[in-house]
Amino acid sequence: MRTGNTPNELLASSLKQLRGITEQGTISVLRSESLSRVHKDRLVEAGFIEPIMNGWLAVNSRPSDRRRVDVAWSTVYWEFLKRYLNDRFGDQWVLSAETSTAVWAENFSVAKQVVVRSPEANNQTTNMPGDTSFFMLRIPVPDPVVLHDGIRIMPKEEAIINLAKNSWTSLATDVIAVLGSIRGSNSLLRVLLSNNRSSIAGRVAGALRHLGRAKDADQILAGMKSAGYMTNEENPFDNTAHIVLDERRTAAPAATRIKALWAKMSQTALSGTNIETKAFNDIDSYMDEIEERYVADALNSLSIEGYHVSEELIERVQSGDWNPEQHAGDADARNALAAKGYRLAFEEVKIDIRKILNGANSGELLSVRHQDWFRAMFSPSVQAGLIEAYKLAGYRNHNVYLRGSSHVPLPPHAIADAMDALFECIESEPNPIAKAIVAPFLFTYIHPFPDGNGRTGRLLMNALMAEARLPWTVVPVEARDRYMECLEAASQNEDIAPLAKFISELVAAPPPPRPASTYH
Repeated sequence: MRTGNTPNELLASSLKQLRGITEQGTISVLRSESLSRVHKDRLVEAGFIEPIMNGWLAVNSRPSDRRRVDVAWSTVYWEFLKRYLNDRFGDQWVLSAETSTAVWAENFSVAKQVVVRSPEANNQTTNMPGDTSFFMLRIPVPDPVVLHDGIRIMPKEEAIINLAKNSWTSLATDVIAVLGSIRGSNSLLRVLLSNNRSSIAGRVAGALRHLGRAKDADQILAGMKSAGYMTNEENPFDNTAHIVLDERRTAAPAATRIKALWAKMSQTALSGTNIETKAFNDIDSYMDEIEERYVADALNSLSIEGYHVSEELIERVQSGDWNPEQHAGDADARNALAAKGYRLAFEEVKIDIRKILNGANSGELLSVRHQDWFRAMFSPSVQAGLIEAYKLAGYRNHNVYLRGSSHVPLPPHAIADAMDALFECIESEPNPIAKAIVAPFLFTYIHPFPDGNGRTGRLLMNALMAEARLPWTVVPVEARDRYMECLEAASQNEDIAPLAKFISELVAAPPPPRPASTYH
């Protein structure tokens, strides 16, 4: 006769308590005191929750998410920020001008330190996971405060005008993205005049003129002068290449961000490589060479994403001999369907490469065709019932986070604007090598699809390599760590030089040999 609950029953009771607190899975951060010590200890041991800092816990939806705070801090960072600051200060807090500007610019990457303004602050640093921190600045909260998905930030004009002088250069991409979303000069001038900010007015006017909005710059100077202020105009940006903003209309911050990054990174990419475009007339031979590199490319590209595929499987898929009923190994659905999907996407890319080699505009062509690649890549999984069909409709409709990265891809509502801007940049860029390096990075930076972004980004790289008459370039799985480090440097520090150097080396090197065994 049983006298007590089994361990599974005890864990189930604790999970029931957790589910009630987290509102059916919509909350991923909670106070430790929300659970009894017994439930907390049991859930920590099973991997369903883990400590963030004293008094706070992160929720893991599956035990396999263990170490979420260590390796995926970005997945809980913003929710923790809101809940911790609301718990500590109520409604008496706001993020600094710098972080407010980043939020307005759709930049939700995790910063090393965030300054929080509150009259109840202690002018001390609060350390957090991931070598990040809050600095609690004792200062009154300005009025008004804007709620952005529960995050308390300054209005965009207040944020721009309250930036520290050095932030105009260190956060230039964010600043430009926000300025591009402000129509005219009236709202900026109103804040400048109401706060007697004549020196800042000169900085704002200089920035607008530098970005091509001379009329708005003149209006700010004239408005300050009419109020009796002497204003000395200065350009607060450095000599880095910047985009020209449209004087007649505003742009979505995400679109301006992509164009600003392109303007900055395209020059760096070219200065950091010694790749030269080539000329040839034999398109058929070039296409044959692409096919010869397919097996090595598929093995490496799929392995980078964590799939376990063998050369034998890749070759059967390539030849059309993939048959789960005859080959037991083909029944490993996840890996086999990924291999099949990659081959279908590869065929679509080859069609477009031939068009590009025959003179098609790559930006115009790929702006439409990249979604066909994605659908081809995942159609076998949809047909097999492993993925729901609606996920082939297009761009993702949910937030995504990248394990091991501080970069947070753009939110869903910003993707279409960002992708339009990306393909406009490809279309207008005269140098095909700049396209082949910068475009694939920005594609993965945006992360538009629910899955397959890395594979699609590398296919995009090779379609643009063809425009430069360069060989199909394989990123070897053995170099995955370096590859990811290069992407992180470009995402977090806007430094594409390491990635440009890495790609340059791969182009110059012979393709990696076909491996003798399965990659893991």
